[in-house]
Amino acid sequence: MPFITIQGRNAYYHQNGDFRADHPTILFVHGAGGTGKNWVHQLSGIEGYNRIALDLPGHGRSEGLAADTIITYREFVWSFVQALNLGSFVLAGHSMGGAIAMELALAYPAALAGLIIVDSGARLRVSPETLEVLSKGEHPLRNVKYSYSINVPRMVLEQASEEMKSVPTEVYLADFRACDDFNLMDRIKNINLPALVICGQDDQMTPVKYSEYLTKELSKSTLVLIPDAGHMSMLEQPERVNRAIQDFLAQMVWPVC
Repeated sequence: MPFITIQGRNAYYHQNGDFRADHPTILFVHGAGGTGKNWVHQLSGIEGYNRIALDLPGHGRSEGLAADTIITYREFVWSFVQALNLGSFVLAGHSMGGAIAMELALAYPAALAGLIIVDSGARLRVSPETLEVLSKGEHPLRNVKYSYSINVPRMVLEQASEEMKSVPTEVYLADFRACDDFNLMDRIKNINLPALVICGQDDQMTPVKYSEYLTKELSKSTLVLIPDAGHMSMLEQPERVNRAIQDFLAQMVWPVC
């Protein structure tokens, strides 16, 4: 997998296969504390498109520091898009990545062919308790069980807890501060792009009502609810999520380059 220099630092991204100029591109952006690996099933399971998932600064194998504003991440993603010369593309974002995607759609609408927003919302408030725990240098491990369906195997929760422990608390703290400050409630309707909104039916972090609000405000949107999935729907039910994405992409009218 390749590195590229963005804003003076090495940025890492995951890519499935060689980039083909004759294929449309999907760029995936992960959520708070995550990496491009969160999209592993989409990178391997969706055919006919260039599929790229980047590691945001300070996450995974990318250099730099995690940011405490969505705008900072937005500009990083935009620099990445320009460096790779992606042309028109679909931007997919999970949770915090969804916030980044929506901000980028507002700032640079001409570059996007469409949006895929997974388990996110127009506002992403974070509990003061979570921020307080992180400010003490501790991981909010109790949040793990709220990130998955109530039916998920215990082993999955144990693995998720270990993954959380492997991420520095300052990364989570910056990300959650960025989420807590994010609010597009008054501007979301200004996005005029085809949009797919996906939400796990058991999502406790960004409940279904968040996605229903997005769908109501986005004039060209479709809502797909994923059964037996929580906040990590693309990992919990990848086949259903991939089917929803493929159906959405198949109906799109891509710009002619």
